[in-house]
Formats: sequence, structure tokens, C-alpha cells
Amino acid sequence: MDPKEILKKAQDEKYAIGSFNFSTAEILKAIVAAAKETNSPAIVSTSQKEADFVGIREAAALVEAWRQATKLPLILNLDHGKDQEEIRKAIAAGYNAIHFDGSSFDYKENVRQTNKVVKYIREVEKTFDCSILVEGELGYLRGSSAINDHVLEIKPEDLTSPEQALDFVEKTGIDSLAVVIGNAHGIFTKSEEKLDLERLSQIKEAVGDRVFLVLHGGSGIPENDVRKAIESGIVKVNVNTELRIAYKESIEKELKDKPKETTPYKILSPALDAVKKVVKEKMEVLGCGGKSIN
Repeated sequence: MDPKEILKKAQDEKYAIGSFNFSTAEILKAIVAAAKETNSPAIVSTSQKEADFVGIREAAALVEAWRQATKLPLILNLDHGKDQEEIRKAIAAGYNAIHFDGSSFDYKENVRQTNKVVKYIREVEKTFDCSILVEGELGYLRGSSAINDHVLEIKPEDLTSPEQALDFVEKTGIDSLAVVIGNAHGIFTKSEEKLDLERLSQIKEAVGDRVFLVLHGGSGIPENDVRKAIESGIVKVNVNTELRIAYKESIEKELKDKPKETTPYKILSPALDAVKKVVKEKMEVLGCGGKSIN
């Protein structure tokens, strides 16, 4: 399974692949169940802290078990990797996609650090005859995976520059580029994220099909904006906060409704269903249903 071919198909056919984070076995199970029921490709991701919790080798082993059981094209991705050693551990464990987030550096240093990661991964690909998707990030993505009242102020200088985007892609050799176009991490209850679709079109015009464009902070963005972003070139959309909320609220309800219940699978089963529902809804918006390729 070549993760680059999976994203290339999405790019050519103008749909997107969802990248869904997990830190427990049942959340992973829910994501996979949604992918199976919709016959969708899926990217399953762990941040460094999520990988620390579930275990980086354990996460890879769980995903491989699901690949074997379902025959689905599941890409295992390290999300917002910032530590070079953690990236090496993820690749050694069996991750076949790496998102290196150098956006906290100035532009020159981001280029240097990202290029260093790309060169290392290309050597791994040659040595082991494998394919590993490498994602870089350009722009400043605000927020965290939490519930907030209002969208944080996104400054013009936070947005990805179309001119820098092309330069960044050419100098680093990345496969995918995470862009900032008004998106932010988290859920906002009293206001909505507003994507700058004109800026996205400018970025797409600058980079063409040289790179796969990625939208982080996919939780809470209006569905119509997500669809328009896909039409303008986005091929990967990251979702995490909405899964966490569905998981948490379901468990809280189950514990409140059945305070004497002690059987873990009975408590957790509704949470699995709640997460699966969110993932299936996202897959419908992304247009990836029925696009699974083995």
C-alpha cells in the first residue's frame, strides 16, 4: 500500500481523505468501523503525546492488525511531530506518514528542519524499499484540541503565503503541505471558523499538483466551506476535537445513566458508536465513501 498513491487518487478525483486521531484502542476501532462501513480509505493519526499514551509500537501493531482484518488502506500518521527522535521512532515502529511541524520556527529554519526530515525519510525509503508520506507545515495555526467560545484572532501574517508555499515545497521536497487559511485547532461554540478560500486558490495556483494540500483543524468548520476547500485543492482534512467530544460526552452520559455499571465494554460501547457516527459524517462531507483501494 502506497500512501502517496492514495492521496494522488484523491487529488485527481477531487475528494479528500480524513485524518482522524486516536489515543485508545476503541477510538481506533470506531474509526476503522466507519471506514469499513463506508468503504473509505482513512488516515489514522497519533500526536506525539497520544503515541506516548497508547505506545508507539502498540499503535502501529493495532493498525496493522486492522489492515489485515479489513483489507482497508489505512495510513498511520504521526501528527504534529516536532521531535526528530520521535519521528525516527515512529518510522521504526511502522508509521507510513509523518507530519513534521516546523511552523514555530522562522521561515528559514522551518525550511532547514523540514528538509532534514525529508532527507532522512527518503534514505529510509531507499533502504527498505517502502513509501512514506512526508508533510510539512507553513503558516501559524492557532488553538488546541479544546472547546472555546470564540475563534482566536487569526492575523494576516499567520496565513500561508502562496509565494513562500512554492519556495517551501521546492526547497524541502515534501509530499504534503499543511496550510493556514483561517482554520484553527479546536471547537468554537459562539463563532465559526471562516476559511479564506481565495488565499487557498492562490496557494493551489502557485504549487499546482506538486504537493498534496492539507487542512488541519477540521473540527467545527462549516461543511460547505470544507467542500469548497476540497474543490480548491485540499486532499487531506484533519479531525480530532469532535471525536474527543463525542467520546467524552458519551461516557459521561453512560456513567450518569447507569451509575452501578462496572463492565468496561458496556460503558465504552456507546462511546465507540458516537465516535463512529462523527467519522462517518465527516467521510460523507469529504466525498471519500466508496473510494477505498487495496
